[in-house]
Amino acid sequence: MKEKPIKVGEIFEAEITGISHQGWGIGRIEGFTVFVPGSLVGEIVQAEIDQMKKNFAVAKLIRVIHESPYRMIPPCYVYDSCGGCQLQHARYEHQLEMKKKIVEDALRKIAQMPEVEVRPVLGMSHPWQYRNRIQLHVKIYHDQVELGFFKPGSHELISFRECLLVPDVFNHIRSFLQEELTTYKDSDNLSSLRHIVLKISAYTKEIAVIFVTSEKKFPLLPKLAQSLSGRFPEVVSVIQNIQKKESGVLFGPRWQHILGKEKLEDKIGNVLYSISPGSFIQVNPEQTLILYDQIRDFADLKGGETVLDVYCGMGSISLQMAEKAGQVIGIEEFPEAVKDADYNARLNGFNNVQFLAGKAEDLLPELAANGVNPQLLIVDPPRKGCDPAVLSAIAKMNPPKLIYVSCEPSTLARDLKTLGQHGYQMVTVQPVDMFGQTGHVETVVLLSHKKSQASSPSL
Repeated sequence: MKEKPIKVGEIFEAEITGISHQGWGIGRIEGFTVFVPGSLVGEIVQAEIDQMKKNFAVAKLIRVIHESPYRMIPPCYVYDSCGGCQLQHARYEHQLEMKKKIVEDALRKIAQMPEVEVRPVLGMSHPWQYRNRIQLHVKIYHDQVELGFFKPGSHELISFRECLLVPDVFNHIRSFLQEELTTYKDSDNLSSLRHIVLKISAYTKEIAVIFVTSEKKFPLLPKLAQSLSGRFPEVVSVIQNIQKKESGVLFGPRWQHILGKEKLEDKIGNVLYSISPGSFIQVNPEQTLILYDQIRDFADLKGGETVLDVYCGMGSISLQMAEKAGQVIGIEEFPEAVKDADYNARLNGFNNVQFLAGKAEDLLPELAANGVNPQLLIVDPPRKGCDPAVLSAIAKMNPPKLIYVSCEPSTLARDLKTLGQHGYQMVTVQPVDMFGQTGHVETVVLLSHKKSQASSPSL
């Protein structure tokens, strides 16, 4: 085995020549790949090897010897330690260019589609204070309760006074709760408090606070809820979630209503959504509207079409399609999300929408056997992408038009390669910046089947 040209702890200088899918700069030492978070393409940096893997290393930036003209001083004082924002050191217009390159590189290297054209990223008017949700972890020290974020890849808590990606009221609530909980630091049950989740409706400006505990008994909570709602009138809902398992899953199956409303309401475009505490909704309301406008534009519904929405969640995209489609069928594995979707369809008066609970790879063949022939199929999978069995079922159903919504370029590219093998080709690739200051990017891809394209000039 060839010996690696560098070891952990060694300091080196290198030119940054590329960008990774996480937004990290890429340098090379004798051809060996080194990722340097916090660096930009074109810079010459000094860095120290922090982690050594089989085919690459990760280094800690020490100093920038030659700066990019796009570099700026990160405004967040815990930027270096928190790790939640990977791109605050880059001017926003350059962040959008970086994200376009990340999508292009994934399509070129993974999907093996070097000729595909990627549109410029649709950016934000104000790339700060955009998040409608925040998850705080809880740590109890000798004399203090701390609420903050975990450093990536660890359980090291990074406390903060102000996160620049959330509304000011979230920062005030965090400080208030930290002070309040510290007064109860000697309570026997306080150690069962794991996380606190804050959610805000962009439409009503109302806030829900969710306390995630390892035990059902948490006697401090009613009093804490009263103090919280008395100090912040915007807090209209306090919920307890019981998560006994120590896993990467935030919420457990059991919920307890403590105070106020059980659900928040939000609005995207013309559609109103009632949102259960555990339901997923996009974290950036302003860009969600832009994202959904793009999906509607790609769908180009004339009226009367049958639309399938796979991984539909609480029906957020399905209901956007329902305004023009003849029939919409949403598929979602989690029954609780399907209940929300059904409720939201009734809330908006849509009687042309049906939601099915189950795995897509099982339900798609059943729908096809029952004569369902969609003109449009939409997939919006989690970060890990589509299950291979889902892609196979889609190919057998063979809808003429497909829209793939992705929050992870690498799994998007992998799945597009598979869909290409089933006769689908990309028509348009449109990235949307849902996550300013971070390395994440949302992408909407319009695909058509080659056979249907030959018979449908509009595609």
